[in-house]
Amino acid sequence: MNRELIQNHIKEKSKKAFTNKKYDTFFDGKVLQICFYSVGCRFSKNGNCIMCDYGKSRKKNLTPDDIKKIMQKIFSNLDKQPKVLLLNSLGSILDEFEMPKENIIALLDEISNVDIDVIVFETHYSSVNEDILQLIKQKLSNKYIEIELGFESSNPKYRKNYLNKIIDNDAFIEKVNLIKSYGFTVETNVIFGMPFLSNEEQIQDTVQSIIWCFQNNIDRVNLFPMNIKPYTLLYKLYELGEYNPVKHEDFIKVLKLIPQDYIDKIYLCWYGNRQLNYGGKPTILPICNQYEYDKVMNFYRDFNLHKDKKYRENLLKIMS
Repeated sequence: MNRELIQNHIKEKSKKAFTNKKYDTFFDGKVLQICFYSVGCRFSKNGNCIMCDYGKSRKKNLTPDDIKKIMQKIFSNLDKQPKVLLLNSLGSILDEFEMPKENIIALLDEISNVDIDVIVFETHYSSVNEDILQLIKQKLSNKYIEIELGFESSNPKYRKNYLNKIIDNDAFIEKVNLIKSYGFTVETNVIFGMPFLSNEEQIQDTVQSIIWCFQNNIDRVNLFPMNIKPYTLLYKLYELGEYNPVKHEDFIKVLKLIPQDYIDKIYLCWYGNRQLNYGGKPTILPICNQYEYDKVMNFYRDFNLHKDKKYRENLLKIMS
């Protein structure tokens, strides 16, 4: 990775304006996602994770009262009851840099009164510790808890050199096992579309990463085809002609290469069903022939709705 590009990217991030926005939501009929705005991800400020961006950050973090009012407002206006509640921030929901402990306590108290059984916290593995896990266990003893960890690839060299993302695989496994010791489920995010690799290398890396996750006590993989989001370093590489959008046909190849034992433990995310809108540059989504778009979107939705192995295998045969 070109260090000068990274340094310039950091400077650009430091210049961007702030927002007074407090939260965003996304609801697909099953999963309700709430993103609490914050002062921003601590890793993003260092130019890490070149594909990530959540837009403008706040000058100050939310207060516990903000958290309570947000939760009450959202749940008083729902037309349909979600089955899963996914909670994140502009980086890590469990990072006190973004969500001070008093905010987490206020959030957990509100969740305890919500009629949703499955609660997912999206966070960086370094923000996971005994104190926060004990607090969640204490406050949400009657809920099914999942901790979602960013991972992207099991190849440390790829992560460091191509994503500017530093993860120690051994330390990551330790955190996975710590989470599991509390009876919580662990899911990790894996991407398809690693920069600076050929299509075949991208496919191979993603499949190997999925297998690595399941071989190391991880319960589920959230699989993301790469989206090129505005105001990220990846977008700059795209503008420079150094990165091309991924293709749906290659992403489907990945699904076909996942071992049968794991195919029911995959969830597809950001496959073209949503994008960030900054009012200027568009998100560059995975591409396919226009006449195939509806077929591909329906396939992804059907895949996510049905976890049965045989059902998913038959779906994949139809897409051949």
